[in-house]
This record gives sequence, C-alpha cells and structure tokens, in this order.
Amino acid sequence: MKIHCVAVISRRGNPIYLRNFDSVQEDVKYHYLAHTSCDVIEERVAAGKSSDLYLGLLQTVGDMVVYGYVMNTGNKIILVMSVPESMVRSGEIREIFQEIHAAYIALACNPFNEKREEDRLESSKFDMVVDELGRIHAN
Repeated sequence: MKIHCVAVISRRGNPIYLRNFDSVQEDVKYHYLAHTSCDVIEERVAAGKSSDLYLGLLQTVGDMVVYGYVMNTGNKIILVMSVPESMVRSGEIREIFQEIHAAYIALACNPFNEKREEDRLESSKFDMVVDELGRIHAN
C-alpha cells in the first residue's frame, strides 16, 4: 500500500498542507483529489451517522484510493494511496491517520508556534512524521 499524497485541509476548505510522494504526478492532481474528497467528507459529516473521526474510503479514482479523517476542529486529513493488490485492513489506515493527527496536535499545542491553523502548516517535525509514514508505506 503506497502513499501518494497526504493533505490537510482547513475547516474553511483551504489547503494548509500537501505532501506529494509521487515523482511522476504534479501537486495539482492531488489538490484536485483533496478538494473533491472534501465534498464527500462534508456529506458524511452532515449525515451525522457516526462520531468516529475516521471516515474510511471516500472515493476511488483510477488506480488510486482516497481515505478521509476529520479532526475535532473541522480540519480534514486526506490520504491518497495506490489501489492495493491485497486487502488493506481499516486498522492500518486508521493508524496512519492517528499518527498524522498526533503530529498535528503537537504542532497546534506548541506555545512557540506562531502560525495559526488558517495558515500553512510549516513544521520540520510535522514534515518528519509525514515523510517517515511515506517511507514506511512506499510499497
């Protein structure tokens, strides 16, 4: 299960973080996938069927699958991956989201962080967590 992209979208719909692990595709494709996934997320949140932050599979586009996660603040984490050749357990995807969410919380709770969540996420520690996840899930 290869991660192609990790995106964080603010509650207002602005992209505040996008990490592209794909050397072939440009960021624009992943911006598009993230924004189209926001519509699916909004529909699921409005339905209010579950209080779980993990939303599961949002959409399949070509040879990629898109998963979603909503934080308590309304910010959204989008994960774009290759269509797996074998079954992917929901728990594995959930763990990836929880690691990204924990890194985001550490950044947001840092009293020395002068950036607000409406701005871009610019943190070397956050980048390290996301890069490590991309490295672990490179295949």
